[in-house]
Amino acid sequence: MTNEKSSMNVYKQINWKIMIPIMLFVTFQSAFTAFSSVLASIAEQFPHASATTIQMVLTLPSTMSIPVSLCAGLLASYFTKKQMIEFSLVVEFIGGMIPLVNHTSLGMLILSSCLIGLGQGIMITMASAIVGENFTGTTSGVAMGLKQAASSVLIAVFTIATGYLALSGWWHAYYVYFLAPVVLVITAISLPKGQKDVRIVGKGAGSGWKKVLTRGVVYYSLLSFFMAAANFAFYTNIAFRIVNGGLGDSASVGMASAWNQIVTIIISLIFGYILKVVKKYALAVAVGVQAIAYLIIVAAPNLSMITIGGIIYGVGAAMQMVAACYYILESCEQDAASLGIAICMTFTSLGITFSPYVINAVAGIFGNNGVTSGFMGAAAIQIVLVVIEIIYETVLNKDSQIGN
Repeated sequence: MTNEKSSMNVYKQINWKIMIPIMLFVTFQSAFTAFSSVLASIAEQFPHASATTIQMVLTLPSTMSIPVSLCAGLLASYFTKKQMIEFSLVVEFIGGMIPLVNHTSLGMLILSSCLIGLGQGIMITMASAIVGENFTGTTSGVAMGLKQAASSVLIAVFTIATGYLALSGWWHAYYVYFLAPVVLVITAISLPKGQKDVRIVGKGAGSGWKKVLTRGVVYYSLLSFFMAAANFAFYTNIAFRIVNGGLGDSASVGMASAWNQIVTIIISLIFGYILKVVKKYALAVAVGVQAIAYLIIVAAPNLSMITIGGIIYGVGAAMQMVAACYYILESCEQDAASLGIAICMTFTSLGITFSPYVINAVAGIFGNNGVTSGFMGAAAIQIVLVVIEIIYETVLNKDSQIGN
């Protein structure tokens, strides 16, 4: 009984000296999403610039993340993950300081966004890879959950902070990047030096690609493409379902969607315990829960039921978000994890990009009911993925140690 209780006490196995810097620097992985509140003010500052150019200030970091994260995976064989995190924090700090020095040049703002995007792209790959380098087994899954929870909480804090800072001048929102050097010092002191990844290109590459492109990495990357495509259907269809269905207005859409962030934080914090129960079927459960949520939203007669569907969707999405990288960590050796994660994240990003095309291609099977067909198409994809994932885990991944 004592051993059983100990095994369920998954958070006692976390090395907090390592976990705390991870939970801090991961905020800068997507900190720039908090700057959406100042976009209108930037447009006022540059009235002659096109709307597309102004939007680039906010979208460039995300656009750069795909190629940069892949490059980061390759560079991990030449530099340690800790060095790359430190570099990304320095680059983001410099990018954040540019508007404070010169906020009258749109070109300088674009340069700022490019530098921030460079830092974010590196961190997207390295943050999860560092978890894999310092934690193993179920503890790695627990650490992934804590990382995601910390990111969600601190991004919410950043969003509020940038809003208040911008009251005295929109460029003052960039003051939040003064936290980057503080996090850099904590990371430099607390995080172990770590190791370089296996060489993929150039002299000494050897069998590096074989260690990266394992059956698991290839499978979960392809799976992530379709999971992301079906997952993103919530955001592209929920507003139409509520407004066109006569169930509410834009404020109602916000209310139905806002629960996702709260649920993400809660599920991320308890993911270690969920993993102990569902073990290697965590992804199958996550996708299945999302399919149920979509079917509830389709059948919902009122806003309350759609909100319940949104909350259930948030549970599945949060589990999927945390589990995806964790599965990659189990699918390849530690010194190949950076590029493995980068490949998986790239397929995820591509899945989001092509989501409308994938969903609409399947939605036609369910008639021409607009948004309802979209949700039905996404649910159909998810049900197929659940079946495939259960078969894979049962037949081809018998030796999995996930959740043990």
